[in-house]
Amino acid sequence: MPALTGEVAADLVRAAVDAERATARAVSIAVVDEAGALLAFQRMTGAPRFSADFAIAKARTAAAFGTETSSLENLYADRPAFAHSFVAQGGYFLGRGGVPIMVEGVVVGAVGVSGADAHGEEDTARAAAGQAGLSLGG
Repeated sequence: MPALTGEVAADLVRAAVDAERATARAVSIAVVDEAGALLAFQRMTGAPRFSADFAIAKARTAAAFGTETSSLENLYADRPAFAHSFVAQGGYFLGRGGVPIMVEGVVVGAVGVSGADAHGEEDTARAAAGQAGLSLGG
């Protein structure tokens, strides 16, 4: 099974930053492995300060659940006690902007983006575009 390496994660972040420069938006982009450990990260100049922590938390959450964080936002909207207690564990974010990286149906990591817009729609789109272009090779 291919693994998500630090080199591949760094390439993904570089590609995402290059794409963001074309839009004149500044975001934070994080890539984690399947366990949620940070492999690569960049907070672009001008990105909101909070976006750094949010991008990492979004990636970690997508890896933990194996699904887009936008679906978790909807799933737990009616369970605020669960959502609060889960997020209180630290390092998680139940909102838009995190997308798992899957290979052969198995989570190998995730991408998190924060700062593109106030509602997170653009964060999710950018995270999905980043992981879609990922090539793990062999």
